[in-house]
Amino acid sequence: MIQTGRTAVEDVGEIGRLLFGRPCRLRVALWIHGRGRQRFYQSEPPDDVIPQSAAGTELRRFVHLGMLTEHREVGSRRVYYETTSSPLWSIISAAARVMGPPK
Repeated sequence: MIQTGRTAVEDVGEIGRLLFGRPCRLRVALWIHGRGRQRFYQSEPPDDVIPQSAAGTELRRFVHLGMLTEHREVGSRRVYYETTSSPLWSIISAAARVMGPPK
C-alpha cells in the first residue's frame, strides 16, 4: 500500500497507470525484474501480467528505452528478450521494494 496524500493506493495496475500511463507496463516491468537476468520470450509473460495482444508493443517500448535487447533466431518466429544494465531498471527495483511481492 502506498500513501498518496489523501488516499492509499494498493493496486499495481493503478500505480502503473498513474506512473506509466498503462497498468500493464509496471506489471510487466516487475515481472521481468523478478526474473533476474533470465532471457525470456515474448509470449512468456502470463496473461495476468500483460495481455498477449499488448506484450509485443510494451516489450518493444522497453527495447526503445534501452532496458531490453531483442533477439530473433533464424528460422523461428519466437522473439527473445534480455535485460540490459540500463539505469532505468533502478526505478523498477525501487517500485518492487515499495510494492512488495505480487499478490
